[in-house]
Amino acid sequence: MSYEQGLERLEADLEASVAAVFRRYPPLCGFSLSRELDVEELACHPALDRRRARVIAEDIVRALSELVDEEPEAAELIRGRTFARALH
Repeated sequence: MSYEQGLERLEADLEASVAAVFRRYPPLCGFSLSRELDVEELACHPALDRRRARVIAEDIVRALSELVDEEPEAAELIRGRTFARALH
């Protein structure tokens, strides 16, 4: 597999993981990750209480950690990145 093909596969796997998180949490509008892969910011509408926001943040970290466990090179794709819900 070429480098480009590997990168495309990683991006597709990342997109699928993030899309699954957005499907599980309809109020989630977007989130930003730190370099350490922690959720730095979480945007929801309507706004959520801290407990519910923490549950979502923990699920985001869990989902992306699973991806990184399966594909360690994915970590560099998500460090410091912001993800937003795509509206169609």
